Amino acid sequence: YSRPEAWAKNVISIGGVRHFNNSDASDDSWTWGASIGPAEDGRLKPELAHFYDASNTLSSSGGYAQFSGTSNATPVVAGHLGLFLQMWADGLFGNSVPGGTVFENRPHATTAKAMLINTAQQYAFAGFVHDLSRTHQGWGLPNLRTLYDNRASFLITDETIPLKALQTYDQLITVPAGSGALRATLVFNDPPSAPGATKAAVNDLTLRVVAPSMTEYWGNHGLNKGNWSTPGGHPNTVDTVENVFVRYPAKGTWLIQVVADAVVQDGHVETPALDADFALAIRTSASDAL
Repeated sequence: YSRPEAWAKNVISIGGVRHFNNSDASDDSWTWGASIGPAEDGRLKPELAHFYDASNTLSSSGGYAQFSGTSNATPVVAGHLGLFLQMWADGLFGNSVPGGTVFENRPHATTAKAMLINTAQQYAFAGFVHDLSRTHQGWGLPNLRTLYDNRASFLITDETIPLKALQTYDQLITVPAGSGALRATLVFNDPPSAPGATKAAVNDLTLRVVAPSMTEYWGNHGLNKGNWSTPGGHPNTVDTVENVFVRYPAKGTWLIQVVADAVVQDGHVETPALDADFALAIRTSASDAL
């Protein structure tokens, strides 16, 4: 239930939520408004959402007018994205800033996408047919306060580690007792698939998270039924965006792993090797703005 442009795997597809012109999030709903997913091959779409109704904007005839639709929600998300790029260019996430303009200092598109998804404000839902299910709200509404408040809590990989087929990237993190939720987001851009292919993904990078108890969490497992990952599952071979969100992570050492299950087309053209790169955003913090 969407325009075909929104199915593209490397874009940020935007859904819409009605906020009924008030600041009370408890009555927000989709209610047969904006475009929804999943994509035809099962990929989770949209990635993000914002307000679908009753937003004030400048009018071409002067003054202000109300604007609505995904034509409203999409530029709102784009504005959040632009402000994130400014934050990155200011070095707020501990990233290096070599100098120059915001555009010259910008991260890769996958990193920007991963950061907005990792810090999005999700609406509570349960199951596939809920009004604000995953395929209606995506990963939630982008939230600049959460980005800013957690600026010192991230471990970020900005397409700096290309992987060949069957290689893995391992990141160990120590979670203290009483830590907030553990959130890991993997995003990779994928080469074009053949016209008419039944599955859009060409390469296959997979997110795997292992708890100190050796409990496994696979990317997106359980997240189409609610806001928190469920243990177990299997490698995700469909999505180019994968998340693991653990609400109460156990104290100890956690393994965050990116597995290159298949690299059949070059996704990292900067090197002569047949490899693929990715963005990975990891944080442990209870600071999620409403």
